[in-house]
Amino acid sequence: MVETFEIINLEGRHLAGALALSEEAHWNQVEADWKMMMAAGKAIGIEESDGRLVASALALPCGKQFGWVSMVLVTEAWRKKGLATQLLSACIQNLENAGMIPVLDATPAGENVYRPMGFLPHFGFQRWEHEDVGGISIEGVTGSKFMSAETDAIAQLDVEIFGGERPKVLKNLLGRSATLSCMDDMKDGFLLGRDGRVATQIGPIFSNKIASAINMLDFALLQLTGRVFIDACDHQTDFITRLEQYGFKRQRPFLRMAKGRVENLGDPSRMFAMAGPELG
Repeated sequence: MVETFEIINLEGRHLAGALALSEEAHWNQVEADWKMMMAAGKAIGIEESDGRLVASALALPCGKQFGWVSMVLVTEAWRKKGLATQLLSACIQNLENAGMIPVLDATPAGENVYRPMGFLPHFGFQRWEHEDVGGISIEGVTGSKFMSAETDAIAQLDVEIFGGERPKVLKNLLGRSATLSCMDDMKDGFLLGRDGRVATQIGPIFSNKIASAINMLDFALLQLTGRVFIDACDHQTDFITRLEQYGFKRQRPFLRMAKGRVENLGDPSRMFAMAGPELG
């Protein structure tokens, strides 16, 4: 019989423990990510008897139709005890009880777990990384501009392309990416980013046109040095070719999956890069 553990809601006092879990897993989150996720969604976890956080998970509503499941983490000493399954099931139940379809970005190992639970594949993407983008040679960039005053335009586009509503996530990303946030001059595409523990994450990058997506990418890269992650969609082959030309290397694949079919899980044709597996 699998032991069940008491699930708690994560609060401010759990920030250090949550950050320790993501650091142990070598993930890229910083404290600002955890604060944002706790504020935007329902972050849950399991504590040891001494109050130490040993496991976490997140259910992030994205409007009324679907919600995100992520941040399923268990510290090494507590693995293979059913904690991840218990927390994952709680997140799924939380979203389904609210009438939302659970969606997630799965690793290849995770895909084998999620398919028997009824999750169906939608499209794939991969994390691309560059050790130091400051050394990339990028020629003149035109057609991009800062977007600090265009919050409403970005939110509207995100609903159209991502397919759900995530205002607290967008507000957080806008506040943390002021120097590299941009939108093309036709206002039909945008780019955001954020600082990370080991790398700057660029994304989402959404646009109607490949030229615009690449132009915004160039604009962002010109603002940065050091290590960068970009979670680029597999179907955007011209965009991926540009990443390869700049020296980005594949790190690991993901598969976007939903527990059942979602009528409007965004418009992948206009998705070039994701905000990250924890945010969609």
